[in-house]
Amino acid sequence: MITQKIIQNKLPFIIIVTLLVGLHIFWEYHYNNGVTTHHLLAREDLPGISNWWGLLSIPLISWILISLSKWLHNKDSITYSLSKITKGFIGGLVFGILIALLWELRLENILQYAIWTPIILAFFIPIYLPGNLLGFILGLTFTFGGILPIGIGLVLIIISFVIWTIFRKWIPFIFQKINQRN
Repeated sequence: MITQKIIQNKLPFIIIVTLLVGLHIFWEYHYNNGVTTHHLLAREDLPGISNWWGLLSIPLISWILISLSKWLHNKDSITYSLSKITKGFIGGLVFGILIALLWELRLENILQYAIWTPIILAFFIPIYLPGNLLGFILGLTFTFGGILPIGIGLVLIIISFVIWTIFRKWIPFIFQKINQRN
């Protein structure tokens, strides 16, 4: 399985990711007369982040998230199985590409609702896992550069983790304690 090979040997995957980011930046530089700078809230009067940062941030976050996936898999190979890691990565990648397409096609009226999908899914499945985040970041990188997807993804993952923890761990625990008192 390819996921096992990636988890066991991160370097080839990180080299491929770095090359893809480098090709994207070369394409921007060559065909767009310079590398794109993404401004906060898409407003020119706010500070911007250049896509050049993607050469550092995307390989680094890939290494961190793959290492974290390996650690979780080694810790509990049933809960964090390779098939769950793969499904999470693909799900995050598809969702990231969907968000990027909605943005590129200027469908903000759909995007404003689609961005809530991970938060709603967090009530039912654990989407706060590192494979999901890596797929989401890579799916958004072409459209939003190397920094904004990390920030957006981290916010969604933190909110999803809080929801999953509250509704799947704390609330059953509280009901169990209440039932024990009766």
